[in-house]
Amino acid sequence: MLTLPTTKVQDIIFDAFSLTNDGVAIFDANDIVIYCNDSMAKLFNDTAEQALNKTFSELIKQCFNNTEGLNIESDDIEVWLQAADHKRRSAPFRSFETDTQDGRWHLVTEQLVCDDILYFHSTDITDKKHTEMQLQALTKELHTRATTDELTVISNRRNFYDMAEIEFTKAQQKQPLLTLVVIDIDNFKVINDSFGHAAGDMVLKAFAQNIKSELRSGDIFGRLGGDEFAILLPNTDCNESLPLVERFRDTIATMKIDHKEQRIQLTASIGIVQYLPVMQSIHDMMNAADTALYQAKSEGRNTVCRCSIKQVESATAPSMISYTY
Repeated sequence: MLTLPTTKVQDIIFDAFSLTNDGVAIFDANDIVIYCNDSMAKLFNDTAEQALNKTFSELIKQCFNNTEGLNIESDDIEVWLQAADHKRRSAPFRSFETDTQDGRWHLVTEQLVCDDILYFHSTDITDKKHTEMQLQALTKELHTRATTDELTVISNRRNFYDMAEIEFTKAQQKQPLLTLVVIDIDNFKVINDSFGHAAGDMVLKAFAQNIKSELRSGDIFGRLGGDEFAILLPNTDCNESLPLVERFRDTIATMKIDHKEQRIQLTASIGIVQYLPVMQSIHDMMNAADTALYQAKSEGRNTVCRCSIKQVESATAPSMISYTY
């Protein structure tokens, strides 16, 4: 068996390092480059010869100051370096992904060897990363399509109920304040018949965007179908919801929708119900809110009705307290 001299083996290894597309660098215990091939030097916008004897900090500052090489996502290079120094040599082996200013991605591994020497290796994974990003974007788009009403760009019926189930469970377990609001545009069929379905679609989109602008962070807004919408108000009881609902109703009544030199005037009927322990599911809550909505319509529309607590607790048809404007 042929055994090569140690120096010959070293020459072969370093020749191989110089030819590979992977980046290879070796840092001594003081974090100074004692070996670097050209592929690795490019990460720091340098040549192998120039990178030799520079510290890791010097190479990083070089990238930061010239906005070339590694992408340093920080406004404060010293803070960035402190965080990096804390991670380097924190474990015998670690691996991470990083990108460069030219848009390429690299998988970097750091391996501690004898006497606190750090072996630094990088592999270009740009194609893999782009494929991964495309898949993530596609997944996000498919999720958006599955959960969003295409016309109004708010939650669709299925997604609204999914989120409502979560909030209802919270109300049952630890956060009992929860109010459901259902809104129906008054005489929407007349709008469609008088102005056409294109105008009807325009009304629905404008309605949704105007209501959306009035919502608080955490409120859940969805289109249940046709001209019926629902809003879930977490951590809110009926009394707290009334000023909000009045604002919703006023927003709808003052909307200015012009179609072919004609003004379309909107009003809406609104039903409100507050969560009570007697309710077994979000559907119980929705049924009570629907009953309030129908009562609002029967009282002349452009009206807000809420369910009487006693009637909800007795699980009979809710009586109503009405607010007509």
